[in-house]
Amino acid sequence: MDDLGSRLDLGREESLVRSLQRDQRSTAGFDRLAFALRAVQLLRPHATDVAVYRSTHLHVVQGRDLSRGGEARWAIVGIPNNASAEAVALALLELTDLSQRPLALELALAEAVAVEQAS
Repeated sequence: MDDLGSRLDLGREESLVRSLQRDQRSTAGFDRLAFALRAVQLLRPHATDVAVYRSTHLHVVQGRDLSRGGEARWAIVGIPNNASAEAVALALLELTDLSQRPLALELALAEAVAVEQAS
């Protein structure tokens, strides 16, 4: 999701907001924030600090971490109380370079299925 292109001004903090149009909701009873944190551990987005929080809609905000330099990034992920585990996993995949970790998609989705079935 690094399509900042020519709009990037290295003199100021840049962020890219991408609202995810996933209407995947679930009534399953599981801790969505804990699931998101577990998925981040599985996906290990390269050089990215990730924070998750409760939100009214599922979205990802990310940008370059100019204080750390290089390829360092930050991301903030909003998780609603009714998001499906699959929707959360797909949102977090936006932070991962799947070419570097080809099994990341399968890991995240398998974990999502397991969480939904366990609740």
